[in-house]
Amino acid sequence: MNMSALSKRINVPGICEGASLKKLEFLLGLSFSLTKETKVPKHMRFKAQLRRVGLPREVHVEIFANSNTEIKASPEVDPMFNAICQEIEIILKEAIDFLSGQGTVRINRARRIKEYMESFSVDEEVQRMVIVTLCDVILDLVVTEKLSRYTHKRDSLENESVGAKLDLLETQFGIPLYNSKAVRDIRELRNKVAHGGATTAREEAAFAKEKTMDIFELL
Repeated sequence: MNMSALSKRINVPGICEGASLKKLEFLLGLSFSLTKETKVPKHMRFKAQLRRVGLPREVHVEIFANSNTEIKASPEVDPMFNAICQEIEIILKEAIDFLSGQGTVRINRARRIKEYMESFSVDEEVQRMVIVTLCDVILDLVVTEKLSRYTHKRDSLENESVGAKLDLLETQFGIPLYNSKAVRDIRELRNKVAHGGATTAREEAAFAKEKTMDIFELL
């Protein structure tokens, strides 16, 4: 197969950073069935094949050390190649975009709450309940900050639940989001505490703590 039949190359500064590649792999996996090469040449940083229902053949994504990204496919993909490239470009841009590096009011507040949350122990019952509650607040602030890039509607930013905000980002604005399922899961854990007075299991608190710290850095 001549894989050079269809090809597009773009330069994405910052895509070779470890956090960007981690986020990229996750986001590509949301839209495609992804097979990542575990060993790549020294001049490359990432190589994967993408498949999904409706694609006649796989699409290849290769990222080089100079931040060039090449999207390649065989001629059978031609009718949808441009649309696939546009979709991958959106994912690439999202993969290098990190809210945690910004000094906005919401992000600074979320960072301070995160630092406070990290001081609580998953071995103490009440502290576990506090952990999931604070994690939910942190993630709501981060998701709201993300949404504020696409809308200034006060109702959407201040009155919607975090799940509704995620839906707006993913569905209305077409933004692929890093680990939105964990954000929803942590909201459910918080609701169990806030509305049902349920205790939080050690593994639930550990999950909330780990995922919140990860999402804060990568969303």
